[in-house]
Amino acid sequence: MVQSVRRQYRAYAGFVTTPQFFDDSPTQFVTVAPPGIGIIQRVNHIDAYEFTLDDRARNFGVLEESAICLGRSHCQVIGQVGTNWVHCTGTSPCEIERICADISAKAGAEFVMAGQAIVEGLREIGAETITIANGYFRPDWSAGINGYLEEAGFRVMWAGNIIDQGFVADHDEMLRLEDETVWDYPDHMMFAAAVDAHVRAPQADAIVQTGAGMRMVRVLDMVEGQTGTGRSTGACSSTWDCRLPPATGTFCRRSDDRGAHHRGDRRPRPVHRLRAV
Repeated sequence: MVQSVRRQYRAYAGFVTTPQFFDDSPTQFVTVAPPGIGIIQRVNHIDAYEFTLDDRARNFGVLEESAICLGRSHCQVIGQVGTNWVHCTGTSPCEIERICADISAKAGAEFVMAGQAIVEGLREIGAETITIANGYFRPDWSAGINGYLEEAGFRVMWAGNIIDQGFVADHDEMLRLEDETVWDYPDHMMFAAAVDAHVRAPQADAIVQTGAGMRMVRVLDMVEGQTGTGRSTGACSSTWDCRLPPATGTFCRRSDDRGAHHRGDRRPRPVHRLRAV
């Protein structure tokens, strides 16, 4: 007689991530996911990838291919990392919703795109006006995602990257910092960038951080404490938008007060936490 064996994982999540970049989104997800979540990652295979919007537009179909592979590997939710993929082909938020639904159907698992996760998170908390810290984003990346958020119905009160904010002198210094850290920007810089965006537009309903260099999960509490808003969104939306089936006994959704459980006995706080690199 075969005895039942306790499964190692209660649920399975997958990540579609950027090539030629040490994307630690799965590592960040582990730190906030409920115990017993299995995670795998598929790095998009794109030769000679240069991080341009044209690169992404030409290879947009790779997202579906990667998602289907993860779905066949038993993933129940699939998070796509890289905010600018939602607008690189000129797609609107409504079009991206349809694309995500189509890929979800083909993969057999919910497919969450980072840029659209920001939109969904902002809608959930009722934000209408936003201030945007674009982090390390290049001008065309910033213009693209900022325009996408405006098309989704949000009014941008202020937006700028770390050069605009004075945290690095120019593009060359930013490139040197990326080379030295493998894009792993310091906690203190990303914290300061989010707080500065709030200072520049304190009347905004929410802070959106787009390019965060793998940092915002660790500094969100500090940002919310410093700004007093409790509506700090940014490079964390897709983490909270990765919902696992209730049957697994786990539930990761967009905001703490809708069931985003934490490790140990820590109880959810009424603070909205969101993610998208």
